[in-house]
Amino acid sequence: MSWKKSKFASSLMSLFGDPVPDPNPESRIKEIRQAMLDSLASLGESHHLTRVWARILYAPDIQALWYLRTEMMILLAGLLGESAAKAQLVTITDMFSGLLPSAQRSRPNRLGK
Repeated sequence: MSWKKSKFASSLMSLFGDPVPDPNPESRIKEIRQAMLDSLASLGESHHLTRVWARILYAPDIQALWYLRTEMMILLAGLLGESAAKAQLVTITDMFSGLLPSAQRSRPNRLGK
């Protein structure tokens, strides 16, 4: 009976609030971390790249990885151009869905770009 109650409660809460948290966030965090590192893997070696790589590798939680997207964008935009950097980060940003509080998520772009 408790399973039905919890399923009903989570369904009801999903209508009114944030999505139900992922039951296995650690595996998703590992996937996000790996995607971030993979996007940097093809770049040439530099001091800034090494620093960002290490910060991603040793980020303690999902919030730290979320904020490291900014450093990735700066690094990627400088080496690949802004449109290529944005294309890579859109995919990574989508991976954070359901892992962050709603106040921390990106807002929709008003310009439609």
